[in-house]
Amino acid sequence: MDQEKLYALLARELAGILTEDEAATLQQLLQQYPDASYIREVFAQNWTPAGKQYSGQQVQQLLEKHQLRMQALADIPTTEAPAPRRLWKLYSGIAAGVLVMLAIGGYWKYASKTTTQAPLAQMVTQKRMRSQILLPDGSRVWLNAGSKLDYPKQFALHAPREVTLEGEAFFVVTADAERPFRVHTKTFHIRVLGTSFNVRAYPQEDSAVTALVQGSVEVVLENAGNQVVSLKPNEKLTVPVQVAATPVESNLATPPPLVIYKSKLSPVQDSVLTETAWVQNKLAFKHLQLEKVAAMLEEWYGVEIGFKDNRKKQLYFSGVFETESLEQVLNALETTLSFTWHKDEAGKIWIQ
Repeated sequence: MDQEKLYALLARELAGILTEDEAATLQQLLQQYPDASYIREVFAQNWTPAGKQYSGQQVQQLLEKHQLRMQALADIPTTEAPAPRRLWKLYSGIAAGVLVMLAIGGYWKYASKTTTQAPLAQMVTQKRMRSQILLPDGSRVWLNAGSKLDYPKQFALHAPREVTLEGEAFFVVTADAERPFRVHTKTFHIRVLGTSFNVRAYPQEDSAVTALVQGSVEVVLENAGNQVVSLKPNEKLTVPVQVAATPVESNLATPPPLVIYKSKLSPVQDSVLTETAWVQNKLAFKHLQLEKVAAMLEEWYGVEIGFKDNRKKQLYFSGVFETESLEQVLNALETTLSFTWHKDEAGKIWIQ
């Protein structure tokens, strides 16, 4: 196992992508297997990138051929046990093939192990809280109240940068053409290279929304036959959760069409966009049902709101609030004379 790891680390060194920790491990292995320095020197003198790209299957086939050659060499009868240095030289040609293929094939075997074992970090915001995160690649994320973001502590060098969101977040992604950025939610997946966008995907809400401010993104609807919807700046996509969460029947020739809503971003007041106002610590909504406004207030102020008259849930409101208290917001909405509210002894807000 140590020799296999040694070859993998040498391949990464040749490819120029060895990390500091891996360099220290490689030095330890070279001290453990001193004769391996001979192989290292040979490759340092003769290795030149071929520029040809091999698939994982091709690399596997080439590795199997070298393993057969190794087995054939092992089966050759000998009358004298080879000296350690002669044994290393005997296997150096075999190691060369393995090493070169690991480098050309993208050190696929070792890299896959390190990728799958990458430790994850998690940021959670409670009600009334909002936070900001700087990801390992320099991308910045604002996390709204009642949200959760899972992300790796270190993104892989040659693999997509992937995070998982539950709740709402605003992303400003650092451009990296070799490592696309992907956001996973239960409703859809978002693919992007470098841009700024907002994602709202709370598990208790009946729809999920992504709004693009700058750049371009693709929204992949996995449960709708991997339907892809592209967004341009100042566009948003609304996907009903109950529809998107229904898996497509495998016996259907074509998946049923998914009812989605694509629209333009429009300010509710001056240049304030409801989709991103919260990043500036502003509570904004435009022509939104009171039931959904109440859900926003619950997250924003950390309270519980109930309805004694369910017909009031269908009322629509617009507004922008920044420093107002919960009571001031409710009083402002109450001036429409369409509902009244009160707080019970337990502190719960009731709308009727």
